Amino acid sequence: MSDISGQRGRTRQSGAPGERRRNAGPAREPRPDKRAPGAGGASLKDVVTEIDRDILRLLLKRHNLIERMRGSRPRLDASEEKYLREAWQKAVARVSRDADLSGRFFALMQDATFLPRPASPDAGAEGADVTPAGPERRDAFNLAPPRKPVELSLAAPLDCRETRAWLFLAAASGRPVRLVPCLMNDPLVDLLKALNQLGAAATRERDAVVTRAAEPLARPDKVVYVGDDLWNLFLLLAFYVAKPSRVKFLGETGLKLADLSSTRRFLPLLGARFINVIPRSSGLPARLECSGIVPGLVELPRDVPGELGAALLLAASFFEREFTLALGDHPQREDVLALALPVLRGAGIAVTEQGGRVSVQPGAPKIPAEPRLPMDAGLASYLLALTMPLGGTVRLAGAWSEAPEALAARETLLSMGLPLKDSGGEGGSISVTLDAPREAARLSTVPTEALARLSAGLAPLPLALAACAALSGVEADAPAEALEALRCPPALAADFFAAAGLELEDGSLRPSPELERDGGKGFNAPAWNAPSPSWALALALAACARPERCHGFRLGNPGVLTSLYPGFWALYNGLPRPAARQRDEAEAEAPRREHRRIRTATMAVLPPEPEADEW
Repeated sequence: MSDISGQRGRTRQSGAPGERRRNAGPAREPRPDKRAPGAGGASLKDVVTEIDRDILRLLLKRHNLIERMRGSRPRLDASEEKYLREAWQKAVARVSRDADLSGRFFALMQDATFLPRPASPDAGAEGADVTPAGPERRDAFNLAPPRKPVELSLAAPLDCRETRAWLFLAAASGRPVRLVPCLMNDPLVDLLKALNQLGAAATRERDAVVTRAAEPLARPDKVVYVGDDLWNLFLLLAFYVAKPSRVKFLGETGLKLADLSSTRRFLPLLGARFINVIPRSSGLPARLECSGIVPGLVELPRDVPGELGAALLLAASFFEREFTLALGDHPQREDVLALALPVLRGAGIAVTEQGGRVSVQPGAPKIPAEPRLPMDAGLASYLLALTMPLGGTVRLAGAWSEAPEALAARETLLSMGLPLKDSGGEGGSISVTLDAPREAARLSTVPTEALARLSAGLAPLPLALAACAALSGVEADAPAEALEALRCPPALAADFFAAAGLELEDGSLRPSPELERDGGKGFNAPAWNAPSPSWALALALAACARPERCHGFRLGNPGVLTSLYPGFWALYNGLPRPAARQRDEAEAEAPRREHRRIRTATMAVLPPEPEADEW
């Protein structure tokens, strides 16, 4: 050690500067220059890309280990997940103060899903690549419906939120009701299970939800799973605040990552406390502790979701005294009134509204045997819009909703060139008949007020209609002002248009050169993962207008739509004339098996158990 130290000291003290650098040992490798990727190594962007792939490999390995820990259970044990979360937060605290990294990122890692391992044996070992290819693997859903005029006539899907509102009132009061035809999606099934967990008598019968006469719901101290929908959480939360009670709510990724901080600040006005179980988290899981002392008048703050206000009005009939909710200048005031008032009045509950103040009298609701529900304006709009790229006729039986977002959707469809017609008859219907588009579909011509009133589920609809027009060779645009009114990030709109083979430049839409070349036969865009069910519907609609020789657009996560509209893909694959499923068709009874009892005089003797191996 002394010789080495001395040599280093002599090197530093003698020789010219150039000689000192040469004698100091091997020189460091030069840093990669992102301006010259071919000289001296890979560019910085290539290095970052490789690091991202390494992160995905580690996430895939972590996912496989979590699956082994979970075994046959639906989710990890609470103690195991708590151990992993605390270890992650402790590690993050050493390098970052970002709450999203310590909280939201962990929730995303826990709930991330990956494609199954390829079936071919030569596809590589587990974790060898993020997306190993295999001949029996289907990693995307090809959207390629026939380019023929559509002929569609069916009962429109009913409004899912209003369906759950009626289900909540019937179950909470113990009154019988039959809701048909229901859209048996995940939010409805999750609420039905949660209500049964609290003591309701609700069942599913094909496309109907039925509640039997029973005792009114209590408010037990339980752990209740509400799924992934805010409306479910708010309905049960509003029901609990009326009595001294405690409850813990669990949910899926959407509610784990939801920002419920405004709800937490608002609930003390109702004599309740909302406590997030996970530190530095603003979503579920959370505990609700209620004193049962609800004031007679409460003002809904502007930052509190309007759905919570509507849920409070629906649950107010179970309060001990009159309850008044002052909406004031709340941005969702009209939506709250459109959602709560028709249900309250249809249930015979005394309710008055004046100047933005809604008063609800306590009392048992009078639930109709089969309430009449409006159609889901969002899903119905996408079905009616199938005539834009395909032509033909679509007729949906049911009543169009009078909610502000439904009226905005109707105005948007008319402005984009779809001639909607209301038909008479029992229950009403709405239809549209249209040839293949021959006129422009410009978002710049749609009133900005109509675009701004569209909900998040309807925001992709006008973009999909503009994409249909551009793919059909007519003029289409999507200016920045329209995207701002739709509250759609420009990057998300650009990703959607790229998945549909379009380019958005200076607000104008036109097919990409690859899609125009040889009729789109060589177009091969990567599979697009839709961020929500409505974006999956938008790409499915745009795929109807693809060029004749294009094999189709690819959707990487079709299951995101199945959770909202389970029957859509069967309908979509059956175009142009989907086969109607008979709801009243009798099911074939399973053959009855005769049970035989075997008598024997021989005594059964169990074999000896093998001794346990010692470690």
